[in-house]
Amino acid sequence: MTGKPEPTLHDYPLSMVHAMCTSAPAEAADLLERIGATRAEAEKAEKRWWFLDPTFELRTLAEYISAWGAPDSESVHPDTDGRVRYARWNLSFWPGLQIELTEVRRANMFREFVRRPDAPQPRLRNLSDLMPWSCTLRELDDSEFGPLDHIDGVGAIGDLSAFLAIDPDSGRERAYWANFDWSLRQYVEPAPAHYVWPLGER
Repeated sequence: MTGKPEPTLHDYPLSMVHAMCTSAPAEAADLLERIGATRAEAEKAEKRWWFLDPTFELRTLAEYISAWGAPDSESVHPDTDGRVRYARWNLSFWPGLQIELTEVRRANMFREFVRRPDAPQPRLRNLSDLMPWSCTLRELDDSEFGPLDHIDGVGAIGDLSAFLAIDPDSGRERAYWANFDWSLRQYVEPAPAHYVWPLGER
């Protein structure tokens, strides 16, 4: 026993909540209250995972499985330069979602929220359906709002994607920006005036 904290599956989503205290403050506050944690504890978990503690630096799926236990689902798909491995774990923080880790050629790891296969799919028809945490990036892209125009981000905090929707005030179609943390939608805002929709008419 080293006495160091272990990178548990509880601590990992807690680390992800801290950024959402800014991007979806009401939802994050409700979640922290439900699980009996504080924003300071979420910030401490974030620093352990992403900034400070090498104990929490897991590089491969094998290391995550060793730390977290067997995933709820796992698959391997061929790739042009090797294999792509996927593993999903259920999250008690977000009962309808899973965290999916993707390992590409044993060198790159990607993380994103995905819907559990047995969970109901969100109904995404107008802007009022796009509440914080209501959908994942994949679900928005596959909805009638898609296809999305990726603006910024690398699959972590503060990713931006644009989509078209009817403005409830004017009744006209306009562009909006959706903010995602780990592919979970946080908030939507009107696209700035300088943004030009590049994908043509739908």
